[in-house]
Amino acid sequence: MTRSATELRTFWYMGAKTRLCDEFINGAVRDLVEPGATLLDACTGTAAVARWFAPDYRILANDVQRFSATVARAYLEGGPDWQRVLEYLDPEDDLGRVRDDNLRMLESLAPDALELESSLLVQIGDSECESDPEVFDRYRTLVTQAPIPDGSDPSVEKSRLHEPLASQILELLKNRRANPRGAPAVLCTTYWAHLYFSLRQAMQIDSLRRAIDEIPATDQFQQQKQNLYLAALIHAVSISTSGTSHFAQPRSIEKDTELVAVVRRRLLNIDEQFELSLDAIRTEWGSVARHPDNRVYRSDVHQLLEKGSPLDDEQVDLVYLDPPYTADNYSRFYHVLETLVCYDYPELEHRDGVLTRGRYPLQANRFRSDFCSGSRVEDAFRRLVKSCHERGARLLISYSTDTGLLTRRWLSQGHQQPAACLRELILEVYSNVEIREQNLMHSGQGDSNRSVRELLLLCED
Repeated sequence: MTRSATELRTFWYMGAKTRLCDEFINGAVRDLVEPGATLLDACTGTAAVARWFAPDYRILANDVQRFSATVARAYLEGGPDWQRVLEYLDPEDDLGRVRDDNLRMLESLAPDALELESSLLVQIGDSECESDPEVFDRYRTLVTQAPIPDGSDPSVEKSRLHEPLASQILELLKNRRANPRGAPAVLCTTYWAHLYFSLRQAMQIDSLRRAIDEIPATDQFQQQKQNLYLAALIHAVSISTSGTSHFAQPRSIEKDTELVAVVRRRLLNIDEQFELSLDAIRTEWGSVARHPDNRVYRSDVHQLLEKGSPLDDEQVDLVYLDPPYTADNYSRFYHVLETLVCYDYPELEHRDGVLTRGRYPLQANRFRSDFCSGSRVEDAFRRLVKSCHERGARLLISYSTDTGLLTRRWLSQGHQQPAACLRELILEVYSNVEIREQNLMHSGQGDSNRSVRELLLLCED
């Protein structure tokens, strides 16, 4: 079975579940529950697994990250009335006026920088031209002179090119933190221009984001439209970042080869990428059926599965768990996407009095998973397995022998069969646990491709 309509990445993400659905996960799910059952994708991420099984199962999906839950809602939630609206949806009617007004206001904040940026990006991105060291250096200078959103970095030279933005940035941010819905929307422009995006891209992102917020409450489908448009914007932002496939650190432009790679991304038009993603979501809705009672939650997975959560009103037949494998918290790697959805102008983290290169929100305000903690990951598994069993659900766990934090921990302690150790942990609760393995080429975060062993643990009584 193939699902060509679900092959589009909702956004770039750590993991490879899209590749595994057809040949690996699909068989395990069908061996555990029949089509028509209710499947909970407990850590949905890109919603790849939830989307894959949506034609044949009722889907409940969950993620603690707002951007993941938003994407899942756009692809999974909505009845026949919404499907008919999607067919005739006109995003220009919904977004065009507010988007254009916001963009004009932003353009007036740095007209000279925009003009110079456009010229330099085109020159550097022209593959027919020889590398011009002077052009490269002028672009590097433009980037280094971008105003800092708290004015704390004394190494940043004052640049008249970014006026009046440079003079107004601190006052703008003060006002927006008091009133995030004020105009113009400037979060991306002030936080990440010349860092993860070009100045032009940042202004386009801000303007689309404001337009999505301004869809009126009188619109019968306001919430569905906002989820849809936000999901399309998340995709556009994800593939246009001049980083790699995440936002843990901005990419260096010191080397000419790196600068050229960054420029190629910064030449992408956010509005065009947004429209392409929007078309893909609408196409999937038109070609792949889904249950009208699908639901998406945004919760810590432990809180969702334990008693007293909205799941108390549900009969969950199968829980699919794909927790974080490593110590890398997704809230750091995808902080830009999370902040874009919240759009609350968060305070940014400093080290030694200077903003971090990644421009992260304060660590205290970023979610940290127990599955990413060497000292807590084993207890996290036990707690979750127990909760699933108490709900009377079968359980399917994806994990890795080679990269999993818990399995590597057991290996370091001298256990030769970490997959067997994980099976024994689950057998404390479930009476039958089957292990299936498959080799997978995995690139990690900056690593070259290497073969890892992906595990599936099928748990039932």
